[in-house]
Amino acid sequence: MLKVNTEHCCDISQELEELFKALANINRLLLVYSLASGEIEKVNVSQMAEMMGVTQPAASQHLKVLKTAEILIAQKKGNNIYYTFNKNSMVKHKKRIDFLFGCVLTKCDSLE
Repeated sequence: MLKVNTEHCCDISQELEELFKALANINRLLLVYSLASGEIEKVNVSQMAEMMGVTQPAASQHLKVLKTAEILIAQKKGNNIYYTFNKNSMVKHKKRIDFLFGCVLTKCDSLE
């Protein structure tokens, strides 16, 4: 029987929960798609507000959620703060998602 380190799994699960919650909003998901597609390289609050048709405070809140989930990092340039992907964190997120889905698919295969 597989012995699971529940404390470690709980930490990973909480991080994945935060990641999935951050991506569960259509505006944040569309922003991630825009950045990932190369449509835009970086974004500031004003640009996001205009792109998404939301107020600047709403755009600021969306960017804060993505930053808290370690999807984006903030870089100050002049009077603006620009947001880009947090590559190191995204690599970590991908490994955890790959592991989770790998376990699920292995379990599915064993049930066939």
